[in-house]
Amino acid sequence: MNWDDMRFLLVLARRRTLSAAARELGVTQPTVGRRLTALERQLGVKLFSKSTSGFNLTVSGKQALEHAERMELDVLATERLLAGRDAGVRGRVRVTASEWLVSSVLAPSLGPLLTRHPQLNIHLSADPNHLNLARREADIALRPRRFEQAAIVERTIAQLGFGLYASRDYIAERGTPREHDGTNHNLIAMADEIGDVARGWLESVLPNATVVLRVNGRDAMRAAALAGIGLACLARIVGDAEPRLHRMALAAAPPAPTLWMGVHKDARSIARVRAVTAFLAERFRELGPRLKPPV
Repeated sequence: MNWDDMRFLLVLARRRTLSAAARELGVTQPTVGRRLTALERQLGVKLFSKSTSGFNLTVSGKQALEHAERMELDVLATERLLAGRDAGVRGRVRVTASEWLVSSVLAPSLGPLLTRHPQLNIHLSADPNHLNLARREADIALRPRRFEQAAIVERTIAQLGFGLYASRDYIAERGTPREHDGTNHNLIAMADEIGDVARGWLESVLPNATVVLRVNGRDAMRAAALAGIGLACLARIVGDAEPRLHRMALAAAPPAPTLWMGVHKDARSIARVRAVTAFLAERFRELGPRLKPPV
């Protein structure tokens, strides 16, 4: 078995559909199907069974996947070793974070870094499910929780303040919600499959509010709140910057998670990655009072 064949097995096992696997691999959907059929013929076993939910690994497929994952780790380690020989601050650095961090903090902040290092190329990825650093889906990740993989070097770079917001028109129509109640009020919540640092707090503060809309990111949440749909928990740096939104004064302290920056241990010595992490740490230190202003 060669790595190119096993790549198709890996991606299809993770993405579950031919179309999603084709997008990630940069090939057509029929190509994924042909490569899968050829691999099964070569091994003499059935690797996947198909259901309405997508492609599922068979027992033989799970065994092959374990081998493919070991091959992937070897390939990635080699890539990181070779990339570490880059002595200049040049080339691509992939940074992943929640979409509101990308749009409201990272994207507006990168000008000085790119001016200082014109050969640097930053790829920002707003992904609510978080890309995987160990699989080199990203070089740097920002998350409101600690990293689970042992190979990730992490550091805290900020504390994030949140608040409860609604449009002024919504407040004029419905009034301010009573704390620990929320009766007759609408709530804009995060989708169930997305981790939400505010979920438990909202359930405590507004137990009787009705969830009328779920979204997979806080940019969409902010837009819905501006439209007067309901109450939304937003980062203070986002909500306070919007004059059409009103922040509720609540006795219950809103969530204030710690923001962690993670880098794979093999990538932290690469010059371009090191330059970006140093810049981000300094930028978040400067933004500290805006990221978590006084309640």
